[in-house]
Amino acid sequence: MDGYRFTYPLQVRFRDLDALGHVNNAVYLTYFEAARMAYWMHVNGRTDLSGMNMILARAEVDYRAPVGYGDELEVGVRCVSVKRSSFVLEQALVERRGGRLVAQARKVLVHYDYAAGRSIPLTEDQRQLLMKQDPDLTIEV
Repeated sequence: MDGYRFTYPLQVRFRDLDALGHVNNAVYLTYFEAARMAYWMHVNGRTDLSGMNMILARAEVDYRAPVGYGDELEVGVRCVSVKRSSFVLEQALVERRGGRLVAQARKVLVHYDYAAGRSIPLTEDQRQLLMKQDPDLTIEV
């Protein structure tokens, strides 16, 4: 996928379909979430969810085309900007056989201290890991 250094494969399951036989719009968010978590674990070199310290603050989805049972999909994930305690991800959901764009998402993630109940600044290590994965991102201070 052009412009995405990280991709995550998916296959549409029967349980993802609605009464009309295509993937329900709410399921797209699940696809994007699975890819987001895989991206974050990849960027941080983790193999499990321990120490997850991010919360989703915003999610926008643009639906482009329907998909159905058995379709093979791929989600591209990239970080496009980093602020003091948050960063923005862009995601593209593509049907793998034909390369058809089926949905796009934009998400804002906040570095969060669950014990204190508030956002905290991203560490310099976290910024460096995001920049290493996606060197074209914008840093905002």
